[in-house]
Amino acid sequence: MTKIVGITGGIGSGKTTVSEYLKKNNFAVHESDKIVSQMYNKPKKSFLNFLKKNISAEAVKNNKVNKQKITDIVFNNTKIRKNLEAYVHKQVKKSRDDFIKKNVKNKKGFVFVDIPLLFENKLEKNFDVVLCVIAKKKIRKERVLKNKKFSKDILEKIFKSQISDLERKRKSNIIIYNNTTRKDFIFSLEKALISLLK
Repeated sequence: MTKIVGITGGIGSGKTTVSEYLKKNNFAVHESDKIVSQMYNKPKKSFLNFLKKNISAEAVKNNKVNKQKITDIVFNNTKIRKNLEAYVHKQVKKSRDDFIKKNVKNKKGFVFVDIPLLFENKLEKNFDVVLCVIAKKKIRKERVLKNKKFSKDILEKIFKSQISDLERKRKSNIIIYNNTTRKDFIFSLEKALISLLK
């Protein structure tokens, strides 16, 4: 029987490293963030129309998504943010469900699903196991700001919109810490996988 494993953790914790390692070792991995990136970088007409109608006319320029404009709007307007999240989550859920169905049909032993907001969206009941990556907030901040994905202000708002690590620990089946070196992190991940594969 196929085991469905949810991967989660706060922004900058190291979920992407986990997914990359799993894919490299031929595990089936669905990454929510990749689906969202595709939606924004290669937008369908339906998504562009949704943004223009529900976010702002300035959210789309020359059939391309103005990500900076959207970020500025959604983190200052909870109603708009929730509306956008609901639309995006619906698309991601369809992709995720299709992926799981396909791999269960192919009799994969494990299917891993990387969902940053797994607990925030109360999705834990959909998984046999939840694996959570935990890293100190200070370290996560440094990682994210080093990649220059967000400003300090936006990053703080993201932190506030996500649940605490204390809550994540309480709700997870397996916890991996990522506070030191990549080598240590991979070692901890391998140990977790061995316990999972038993």
